[in-house]
Amino acid sequence: MKHCFRCLPAWVAGFLILTACASTPEIQENTSAAGKNTAEKPVVMTGLASLDMVWVMDVDQRHPMSPAGFSQPALAEQEIIIGGRDKRVHVYDLHGNELRRIAIEAACESGALALNPGLVVLGDVNGTLYGINPQTGRILWRQRLSSVMLGHPVKVDNDFMVQTADNRIYRFSPEGKKRWSYAGQPGGLIMHQGSAPRVFGDTVYAIFTNGDVVALRAGSGDLIWRRQLLLDTSAVTLNEMKVPVADPVLAGNVLIVSFYQGDVIALSVTDGQRLWQRHLSLKSTPIVQGKRLLAATSNGAVVSLDTASGETLWRQKLSVGELVGPALSQGKLFAGDDHGYVYALTHDGRKIGVLSLSGRIDRPPTTVPGGVLVRNNLGGLYLIR
Repeated sequence: MKHCFRCLPAWVAGFLILTACASTPEIQENTSAAGKNTAEKPVVMTGLASLDMVWVMDVDQRHPMSPAGFSQPALAEQEIIIGGRDKRVHVYDLHGNELRRIAIEAACESGALALNPGLVVLGDVNGTLYGINPQTGRILWRQRLSSVMLGHPVKVDNDFMVQTADNRIYRFSPEGKKRWSYAGQPGGLIMHQGSAPRVFGDTVYAIFTNGDVVALRAGSGDLIWRRQLLLDTSAVTLNEMKVPVADPVLAGNVLIVSFYQGDVIALSVTDGQRLWQRHLSLKSTPIVQGKRLLAATSNGAVVSLDTASGETLWRQKLSVGELVGPALSQGKLFAGDDHGYVYALTHDGRKIGVLSLSGRIDRPPTTVPGGVLVRNNLGGLYLIR
């Protein structure tokens, strides 16, 4: 796997940025004006049905050779909210009509959280957190963080939490007031996407860039236990370095964490003891379905694992690229890759559909009524079904 460096922004001074160099897509970059775009001609792989591209919107208003977009949408009632590289938060309806734009201070590369119909939380690349009313277009409050949030906010009771690139976790009220913060040990690699905490009952689980996994008390932020999973730091090339970018997931009493270019590791939620470990590289958060873990790997396969043992139940190779997903919608699994392909599978791993888009897909699809939203690096937001 080839990698390239980008200049270090101010918000990650002291960290190393790891980004994957995109290979030339089969479909040429589309640089048309904002709005609905039906000119693209999807390419269908032999033997698979074409997925339906319902609509596409230009989120980033980008020009050729401008930075890629990495933000993810949230659904608030019947509205889709997503931040763009154009320093705007865009609000769409489910039919792909843009309702309004809200100016923020810098580009957005984070996910968003709809805490209630009148409050969506997201962050910009300068480390500012925003509470926005998507119905009125008003910014309700701003909060400066110690570093950028590259994952997404997480709901906890009536509050929310965020995790920043410098290994800190914050809990805020809906009014943007800090309840508590926890500072992990600094260090490690970061990418243009990051993990977010996972809340289960009164416990918060998180994985940091230095390889620490922590369990915290949700009410106070006090540490319950900590486990270090990256004891081997002898890697000398980028493709040997392990980076946590997926959120932790829970399957009963098993906490499952993963590393891009590393392993999937199951831990006891009680004390963090290691239960099983598999060498699988994940670039996005897997999903738990009963006693199965469904994951899209960075070597182009979707796998189903037994959550108790880590054994493979089925594996379906889809791509020569890096997959993100899966997402569940309308009885199907959806995944995307860094060559711009979107794939659909049945729950037992049978391939049933494919669609080719421009650019690359680095964020997992988001399930909404009527299909999944797919974000590409060229500013496009697609509704696929």
